[in-house]
Amino acid sequence: MYQGKNPTALTSQRMLLDTLNKLLKEKDFKEITISELCCQSGVSRQTFYSLFGSKENILLYQLEQANVTKPSPEDTSAITLSQTCENFGRYVVSNYPQLSMLVENKLTEVLRVMIYNAMTTCSQSFVGLETEEWEYAALFMSAGMCSLTKRYIETHEKPDKGELFKLSYKIMSGDIFKR
Repeated sequence: MYQGKNPTALTSQRMLLDTLNKLLKEKDFKEITISELCCQSGVSRQTFYSLFGSKENILLYQLEQANVTKPSPEDTSAITLSQTCENFGRYVVSNYPQLSMLVENKLTEVLRVMIYNAMTTCSQSFVGLETEEWEYAALFMSAGMCSLTKRYIETHEKPDKGELFKLSYKIMSGDIFKR
């Protein structure tokens, strides 16, 4: 996926994203073709593939653009479980319409990848793990947070940041297990 600063490429990314969101109001994600996206956005197929490579990457791009809760590299050594859960709750509330669309279209893997990418920037926050174990921890936590988000969206019409914080913290802290 394109990560540069070229204004033309950034405009094309935005046009493809806007077109995809417009089309998602009319039909399911799986019914939208790349040709249709390119035609309606005015972006060539070659540009589409150089910018995104797949329709799913457009959704990942949208979620990453909205991820204002992702810690900066200098903040990752100090992020706590409490801060992680607070950021998670804020992210779900801020992006509820987009996340609902992912759930409706059975595309939660896109969300899991985005959460995993955010978790890997916080590898220094994991304690008590060997170097190779933190990746397993990030995979485990991202899958859990993704599943929690999916279930929450399926059962709640309106998100509550405090409720999401309490639920995610309780589960991830291990307080749900007998000691």
